[in-house]
Amino acid sequence: MRMKALLLTLAVLAGGAQAETLTVKDSSSLEAALLKARSDKRIRRIELASGRYALAAPIVIDETLSGTAQQPFVLAAAPGAQPVLSGATPLPALRWERWKDGLWRARFTGASFQRLWLGQHALVRARYPNFDQAAPGFGGAADATSPERVARWRDPQGAVLHALHGYGWGGLQVPILGKTADGSLDYGPQLANNRVMPPSDKDRWVDNVLEELDAPGEWFHDGQQGWLYFKPLAGERPPARGFRAGTLEALVRIEGRAADVQHVHLRGLQFSDTEPTFLKATEPLLRSDWKFYRVGAVTVENARDVRVDSSEFTGLGGHAVVVSGRAQRVAVSSNHIHDIGGTAIAFVGRPEAVRSPLFEYHERLEVAAIDRTPGPKSDAYPKDSEASDNLIHDIGQIDRQATGVQIAMAARISVDHNSIYRMPRAGINIGDGTWGGHRITHNDVFDTVRLTGDHGSFNSWGRDRFWHPDRAEMDRRAAAHPELALLDAVEPIVMRRNRWRCDRGWDVDLDDGASNYVIEENLMLAGGLKLREGFQRIVRNNILINGSFHPHVWFDNGGDVFESNLVMGAHQPVEIRRWGRSVNRNFFANEADLRKTQAHGVDADSVAGDPRFAAPASGDYTVTNAALAERVGFVNFPMDDFGVRPARLKALALRPAFPVPQQLSQAAPLQAAQQLHGLSLKPVETLGEQSAAGLGDKAGLIVLSVEAGSPGEAAGFKPRDVIVGSGQQAIKDMVTLQALLATGRRVELTVVRNQSRMSLQWPRAAAASANP
Repeated sequence: MRMKALLLTLAVLAGGAQAETLTVKDSSSLEAALLKARSDKRIRRIELASGRYALAAPIVIDETLSGTAQQPFVLAAAPGAQPVLSGATPLPALRWERWKDGLWRARFTGASFQRLWLGQHALVRARYPNFDQAAPGFGGAADATSPERVARWRDPQGAVLHALHGYGWGGLQVPILGKTADGSLDYGPQLANNRVMPPSDKDRWVDNVLEELDAPGEWFHDGQQGWLYFKPLAGERPPARGFRAGTLEALVRIEGRAADVQHVHLRGLQFSDTEPTFLKATEPLLRSDWKFYRVGAVTVENARDVRVDSSEFTGLGGHAVVVSGRAQRVAVSSNHIHDIGGTAIAFVGRPEAVRSPLFEYHERLEVAAIDRTPGPKSDAYPKDSEASDNLIHDIGQIDRQATGVQIAMAARISVDHNSIYRMPRAGINIGDGTWGGHRITHNDVFDTVRLTGDHGSFNSWGRDRFWHPDRAEMDRRAAAHPELALLDAVEPIVMRRNRWRCDRGWDVDLDDGASNYVIEENLMLAGGLKLREGFQRIVRNNILINGSFHPHVWFDNGGDVFESNLVMGAHQPVEIRRWGRSVNRNFFANEADLRKTQAHGVDADSVAGDPRFAAPASGDYTVTNAALAERVGFVNFPMDDFGVRPARLKALALRPAFPVPQQLSQAAPLQAAQQLHGLSLKPVETLGEQSAAGLGDKAGLIVLSVEAGSPGEAAGFKPRDVIVGSGQQAIKDMVTLQALLATGRRVELTVVRNQSRMSLQWPRAAAASANP
């Protein structure tokens, strides 16, 4: 042991025993200190001096290092110190030789890696198109995998296709296994995204291809031949030393082995330089849109009473903090998490805790097969834990299926006073209804859904054991067994006093099946509120600036409530037959929107008028029109208590742009339905219709109804089908469809039903004899 680097201090424990603090100065002495602490229970605290600690293996804190409520085991920065725990290790001296085209290479036969640094400068693995930090958007190209480009690649085994989802539902990666006999790419399974569909045909790029090494600062490691290739930043010979390669996925693992680890505290540390983990994101998180790898820079499982606070997570290839499986009273607070590859904070239970679990959107159970016992099956899930006062921004830089705070298969998680912005998808995401009880309060979430679509600053799904992908079957279940919806969502999820802004979707998006929510006193600044089908959602006393209410495809007996809210546009319903338990007593900013909404048979006691906001330019949307507010029961709430509170983080945190309240532009009236061969059809025209149908864009013809005995029924059409094409031809309007069916030839139509594509054959006889 290198005990010279260990400094010993003493403190008096309760009862007169002496507690010891060890101060360490390098990775070797840190390892020695941990070993000593396992055998000497007087050591309750290890402090790290300033410096970079290149870890050879993750720090493991198991039950042998458990503390007590009075004296937790603490791993912390020494007073005034700034230690960095790094998952990258220096490469040995490299003997570079010129190769060709301005490239250099050196022999390196060590383990493969995904990230490389020269000093503190992160280098780029060879890719097409080249990385351009100044370019907006995803940075892809339509020809990234074109036959002409692929023909240039001798052996692309080990390359990776990075892409956005073809429908905009997040990101994905696809490993490239090599080439097939005809020279096309041989792909592995899609990773990270649980809604497997073709990737975007334009938002895509490929890396880890030698032939694409052409930009200064790019590199490629040929593990089979033992060469490291590099194009220098300034064209000169690369240095022999100073290169660091990623080696670790996790830096600290707080995990009980034979028993739970208890009372552990990490404080004041910086976590950096971990390897990306997207190639291991194969586990579906039930029927949500996510696949996940449950390892972060700090990973917690089989643990109780753990705190991770006042630390910085940056430059990570994967997730920052993952609380997995059985975990209780875990607090992640006052951290700065930014510029990382994956998700900031995730609370993710194990599927063995779930009754009647299903793992892909189209999986289903018959009603008789559903376990009727409410709640979890075991304790293998996080509960009674929190993410609070964290500053989270610029995450999901590699894995686009990422969020600020992720909750799945967990109970009673508090997400409070976080500032979250610059997100590829949602800022806060709840993947399922198991088992509720979460409190989402005082968060400031904005600049979200930057690269994707059909999502919100807050997003949730509820495809729990009761949920079925076939809408007709779901309607039958909702009518006969509404109690099934709360078998998993056993406690209400409360969202109170948050500030949300999403300019590419909804401020708050409760998607498929999300049930048992109380949403009150939230300030929504752009996209409004969407409630897709679900049960028992109470929405009251919220302010929707320049936004409106979007109810989509509700069940007849869902029991939803939308009352005492201030809205600045008419409600935007999609396929609503019955409007829940109550949609009434709301405050509209103008009379025309109120009248348009009342035409649906709701909001009989609502009012319209100028809210007279106090100071919109500074973010104060307090309603000063007290008379109208009182008539509908609207009560003002504080406008100055969103986001992080610690002074050091508050000084760094950005705030959203505060919109000027304005009357929403009146959209053109939607096109009336037209009749064709017994089908009542209308074009897809709004984002709501697109989202409700599960489409990638606003294109297609919605089947509103099907006449019994008609050619349309004979062809197999059902209400809610969307006709989107025929072969390579898109169908966006009635003229195109009429022309196809008038040819007299048999036509194969591409139809989206229950968010899956299928083909229907239009019979020759029906097409030839029917009169449009």
